[in-house]
Amino acid sequence: MTERTLRRLLGALVAVAGLWLVASLIPRGGGTADAPSGLGSAFEGVDATSVTAVRFMRIEDTIELRPEAGSWRVNGWQADSGSVARFFEAVAEASVGELMATNPGNHERMGVAGDSARTLEIELGGATRTLVVGNEGPRPTTAYARLPGENEVYLLESGLGSHLRRRLNDWRNRRVLAIDTSAVSRITVQRDGDTFTLVRESGEWTFEDGGEASSSQVQSILSEMSGSLVASSVVPEGDPLADQPAGGSTAAYSQSGEVVAEVTIGNTEGGWWATAAGDSVRYRIGSFRADLITPTLESVRPQ
Repeated sequence: MTERTLRRLLGALVAVAGLWLVASLIPRGGGTADAPSGLGSAFEGVDATSVTAVRFMRIEDTIELRPEAGSWRVNGWQADSGSVARFFEAVAEASVGELMATNPGNHERMGVAGDSARTLEIELGGATRTLVVGNEGPRPTTAYARLPGENEVYLLESGLGSHLRRRLNDWRNRRVLAIDTSAVSRITVQRDGDTFTLVRESGEWTFEDGGEASSSQVQSILSEMSGSLVASSVVPEGDPLADQPAGGSTAAYSQSGEVVAEVTIGNTEGGWWATAAGDSVRYRIGSFRADLITPTLESVRPQ
């Protein structure tokens, strides 16, 4: 190899190295390196044990989650624990992706304009972290986001956007009741004009008069009372179900005769409702749930 050829090869190598260095300095749009510190660190240290309040602020309403006495409340109502857990899972998985826009003229299109955006506020350590979250991004489980007062819009890699779109009733508890059924020794059911009592002796359930009862139907009652009675939604004020009278009930008693739990049901052409003693909330349930928690006399008799 001649000296002239060697010089050409060295020159080419230097040129390639220079191009690589320039390319490495150009932003590529991924990660959080270029994200403003407030946005990039918005979720640091955020979990169900550290947060004192979470607010979802929309044009139509404001929804607030707040821990109280070991459980979560949403606008003063008992919150659905599963929904709260999924929200904090989304927070744990959140990361700030590429810069999507710097011109405020794009804010409305991306859903982060001040007059139409959804705002997420998180209270933590005596301070409030605020994030403006807009429309869904170009990929699943992404959304556009920016800091209040900032023009830069980033892609938020998280399912948080769906949580900000949820309605109040979607956050509310839908489990009608959950008791320890091992303490239940007597069940009284009223349904369709019939009243009957089931008793447990030596681990076996029978009718009060000693007649045989369907073990699967009794177990269904106990299963619903132990936590399976989950409603499809909460009955809001003004709903036709809100003012309908009761059409049946099931009461569970302990060995000493104390009422352990009582569920009342009713229905209209629009569906079925249920409520538990001591709870003012009326829940919408499916007809099959009504038949499980308050079965008819005929269904409890052995087939």
